[in-house]
Amino acid sequence: MPKFETQVLINRPVFQVFRYVGDFNNDVHWRNVQNIGMTNGDPIRTGTMLAMTRRIMGRGGFVNCDVTDYERNRKIELKGSYWGFPFVSTMTFEHRGQQTNVRESLYIRTRWFFWFGIFFNLTLKGVLRRELDQLKQVLDSQSGSSASGITYPPQA
Repeated sequence: MPKFETQVLINRPVFQVFRYVGDFNNDVHWRNVQNIGMTNGDPIRTGTMLAMTRRIMGRGGFVNCDVTDYERNRKIELKGSYWGFPFVSTMTFEHRGQQTNVRESLYIRTRWFFWFGIFFNLTLKGVLRRELDQLKQVLDSQSGSSASGITYPPQA
C-alpha cells in the first residue's frame, strides 16, 4: 500500500486544533468534502462511523470509514474505503507550546495499472498537502472571542 505523509505547524494550542479537526462537520471548510454523515458522533470515539462525499481529480467519490483509534488531543485513526480502495488514515497532534504539529499519514491500496497508479499517487499527495495548508489557514486566521479562541466559519 502506498504511504503518503504530510504535516503542518498550526499556531494554536493542541486542544483547540484537536477539537476543530475532531468535529468532522468542519471537514467541509478545509477538506475537499461536500457532505458528511456520522453515527455515534458526539463526541467522536472509537467505533464512530463516517460517510462522506469527496472530490479528487474532478470526480466525486464516496468514503465510508470507521474511527479505529482515538486518543484525545493526540490521535485520530480512520479505516475504510474510498472509491472502493481500502485505506487507513492517521492524524496525530503534537503539542509544541502554543503551536500544534498536525501530521497526516495515509495508506491506500490502488489496483490500477502502474502508470495511472503513479499519477493518482502524486495527485493524492498534493491533495493532502493542500488540505493541511487549508486547515492551517482556517485556524491561524481565526480571531474569535469564544472560550476556545476559535470561531467556526459560517456554513454555506
